[in-house]
Amino acid sequence: MSHDARIRMRFALIGTLGALLSAGALTARSQEGGPISPTLASTLAPASGGKRLTVTSSAFRNGHTLPRRYTQFGSSESPPLRWTRGPEGTRSYVLLVEDSGVARPEPIFHWVIYNIPADVSSLPENMSKAPEPQQPAGAMNGLNIARRPGYIGPRPPKGQTHPYHFEVFALDETLSLSPDMATRDAVVDAMKGHVLAEGELVGHVTGQ
Repeated sequence: MSHDARIRMRFALIGTLGALLSAGALTARSQEGGPISPTLASTLAPASGGKRLTVTSSAFRNGHTLPRRYTQFGSSESPPLRWTRGPEGTRSYVLLVEDSGVARPEPIFHWVIYNIPADVSSLPENMSKAPEPQQPAGAMNGLNIARRPGYIGPRPPKGQTHPYHFEVFALDETLSLSPDMATRDAVVDAMKGHVLAEGELVGHVTGQ
């Protein structure tokens, strides 16, 4: 083997070793920092027996684009939503809106609304952002990622397309949480073991 060939092989081996070491370091950081993909509430608080709700909207279809007016690129209104009734024993519903397209252990949460009465199976467009909206009576707006009550529209980085999960959970109880303490994590922890059925509607948004 020529001198030049030996030099080229040596640099190739060094490059391969560097890549392996970098990959190992990334794996270690991933293990220390938790999962790369966010864990949605439906995984943390699954429905007993895997029972499903069907969630729909008159504004967009599942897996399609969420219209601009429901994002921060528009007027940041909440979209109209409807779901099938929960099974016998349902006492309330929880709705969470989560962005799973982020490289962090937890999703970005855009809406936390809980204690939706059991006889309610829809929400109107542009819901009130008050902690205790008048419609539907009894429902509570928890805190979104900005630490404010009510819905905040998606705003992914420019050029990135993120999926937004509108998750509805039927619970066998109402939650004893004040709106100023009702973060996504607090609501998910409170509803563990009480989910009778769940379903989701996914809308995609591309950053501008």
